[in-house]
Amino acid sequence: MVRFLLSQGKPFLAAVLALTVLAAIIHFGRHVSPRYQGMSHNSQDDQDNQAGESGTHEVAGVASGPDYLTPQHFDFLIEDELAWLVSCRLPNGAFTQSPGGNTVIPYFPNLAARTLVVSNPEVVRDYILWYLSSLNKPDRWGLSGTIYDFRVEYLPPGDTSGIAGDLTKIMMVPTANYDSADSYAATFLSLVAAYYFKTGDRELIRANFHDISLVANVVVELQDEDGLVFVKPGSRTKYLMDNAENYRGLLDWSQVLLEEGYLDEANRLKRVATRIKEGIFDVLYDPERGGFAWSLSPIWKRFPRDRKWYPDGVSQLYLVTCGLVSPDDPEAHAIWHTFVQNFPEWQAGVKKDRFPWTNVAVASLMMGDRDKALEFVDWVNQKYLLNSRPYPWYILESAYLVTLLELAVTSSTRQ
Repeated sequence: MVRFLLSQGKPFLAAVLALTVLAAIIHFGRHVSPRYQGMSHNSQDDQDNQAGESGTHEVAGVASGPDYLTPQHFDFLIEDELAWLVSCRLPNGAFTQSPGGNTVIPYFPNLAARTLVVSNPEVVRDYILWYLSSLNKPDRWGLSGTIYDFRVEYLPPGDTSGIAGDLTKIMMVPTANYDSADSYAATFLSLVAAYYFKTGDRELIRANFHDISLVANVVVELQDEDGLVFVKPGSRTKYLMDNAENYRGLLDWSQVLLEEGYLDEANRLKRVATRIKEGIFDVLYDPERGGFAWSLSPIWKRFPRDRKWYPDGVSQLYLVTCGLVSPDDPEAHAIWHTFVQNFPEWQAGVKKDRFPWTNVAVASLMMGDRDKALEFVDWVNQKYLLNSRPYPWYILESAYLVTLLELAVTSSTRQ
């Protein structure tokens, strides 16, 4: 995703995108949620998932990781992972959780597609158009601009009951539900911005401006008086991780609006994003604890518990990865130091969680802890990549691995 910085002839926007890539690329999950636990790769994976669950700041330098992890090997792993991601694509442009999977949860493809912006912009364009064509206007809660999860049914040969014209081999069945309205919308906005600044595809933006605006309005409609955004209609819960994504997504989309001359709308959404940031620091932060509540509801604020991985520990990293706190800020150092103290062997998969959490390794690299990030790559390579990517490897892990490797190559060339 570092390649977003290749936007041509726009130094200011390139700088904005540098923050976007380093800050917005990481998006973690929410407590006990199928969306964030990568469920529904296929029927067998769903059964397996139901059976079980899941330092000090350093300047990035030459790592003492495994010798085989050279820039050339990184390039090989990147290309292999990009090909695997594309193999998760359906004929209509959507992405399942893994090749041949039976579930589309749009949050995950929103993040995964950003990884493909440079290598496969047409694939990303097709996905964006599929997403927009699948919007609810409105959904069953009365909110327009949301999108449901889908179940994919693979039809037998000769069956012509498939939807969308020539798509006669699959049927997309909406579930009439989604894990979160806010994060689905916000991550889609970041994807559209990444695609726009890489390709300069003004036609897509202008032809679909109304529908993209509906997506942005989802976040606006769910914002509460304290600046924080509710997770979905009918819920009174606000999540730190979601609100970090909401902040990032609105800022990313506002940059597109500025570039296209929609100044009033850009400024309006920037004000909404500013209120989100203020809510995070004014409402969720507890100076006595030195941390942020990972959720807020009318009943209570839930703060991280020591050595509790998810959502407690990883939620705090969101402040760095979504650009609310700079990696150079003392607050970021304190967040990372606490995380490493609580999970000293996270890079070897030592945590009470089934999933690899490749996005944590990207955060590690952002914070300058390159050695741990490369140790993680070695662990993932041995456990998943060399074993045909068994569950729980899925598109989100794959996309973040590409991001991690691209950042590792970029940082190594600067030594």
